Amino acid sequence: MILPGVSEANRCSVLAEAPLKLLYDKDDLPHAKALRDERFKWLIQLGAVDLSKAPLNDEGFLFSYEHGEDHYQKLVIDRPHVYDRPEFRQDLVCLDTVLQRLNESGVEIVTPKTWAIGVDDDLPDDLEFPLFVRTPKSSWKRGGTQSRANNRKQLVDEMDLLRRAFGWDTKILARRWINVAVAGEFMFGEAPQEVRVWIVNQRPVAWSFHYLHVVPSPTGFPPSAKDLTILAERSERIGSAFQSRLIVADFVCDQRGDWWFLEAGPGAAAGTAHEAVFKFVADMLRSGNGTMTDDSVGGRL
Repeated sequence: MILPGVSEANRCSVLAEAPLKLLYDKDDLPHAKALRDERFKWLIQLGAVDLSKAPLNDEGFLFSYEHGEDHYQKLVIDRPHVYDRPEFRQDLVCLDTVLQRLNESGVEIVTPKTWAIGVDDDLPDDLEFPLFVRTPKSSWKRGGTQSRANNRKQLVDEMDLLRRAFGWDTKILARRWINVAVAGEFMFGEAPQEVRVWIVNQRPVAWSFHYLHVVPSPTGFPPSAKDLTILAERSERIGSAFQSRLIVADFVCDQRGDWWFLEAGPGAAAGTAHEAVFKFVADMLRSGNGTMTDDSVGGRL
């Protein structure tokens, strides 16, 4: 068993000696087909095994969608050597929990000021408009449009819409607005210059353009070597605050060229349209070794 927190040299040595199996849940395959998500096909090409066919004592990493804590707990409850463990994954499901964990761990990161508003809370007095409005689990875009509030009335209206969609008691996160740099246009409007960094065993190993599925040739890519160094350094600090074996951290570039941390999540459930990056990440997770050819929309860190 390989635990987070071991030294880099020891981690690589152990990984080389005892590679993890790549696992998937066959019940996710219909969801993947409906979503046109190619990741499970790529995993099978890499030799991934259906969880239900793997011996209970096998050590492996499970790729699966986020269907809720109880669902995931049932998948791995009798499989003590399957990662991610439920508690590791749960730490990354909600943005407010992520921000709290980073704060408690003393990780300083460049991210927009964010206010968490409970269902019975008064609006904070120090709100700074305009605001991007979301829930802890979803940065839902109504009609493809970013949820922007320019004043208190618009904020209340947007909060009501989100609670009608996600539940009356849903916490609302109001985040200071970022004037993002645009990567290109798609059917719902402008796609931002957003990068997803893949963190394996607390070390950033790769990046991918987040909107590749709708903007195949984005403006502003690839990021400069300096920008990639900044993203790698910030991602390593983020990874140090969590125990998950695979984390994604999303960053967006603003119109001045500055990068902002948006959110982190469980890599087991994170999507990408970049086949080479995903397969490289899976190989790094499995054995600590992987090869790929970098391109303008994804590469190694």
